[in-house]
Amino acid sequence: MGDYRPAIDQLIGKVGVIVETVPADRSGRGIVKVGGQLWTCETDELTPIEKDATVWISGRNGVRLQVLSQYDP
Repeated sequence: MGDYRPAIDQLIGKVGVIVETVPADRSGRGIVKVGGQLWTCETDELTPIEKDATVWISGRNGVRLQVLSQYDP
């Protein structure tokens, strides 16, 4: 059982799409769709992440995903 990771941890590093706007600076919660599932999310970014934006799942805070805007290199 050494390789077991909770389902939420397996989402870290994946890409998702915002379903409900994510308020800036952890001032509220939004909704992100990742792998066909909806998750509550938050961000540390200084501006809100709007609906339909593509985001990167950078971590988690309990059962909430941490998201960052997806940038093209």
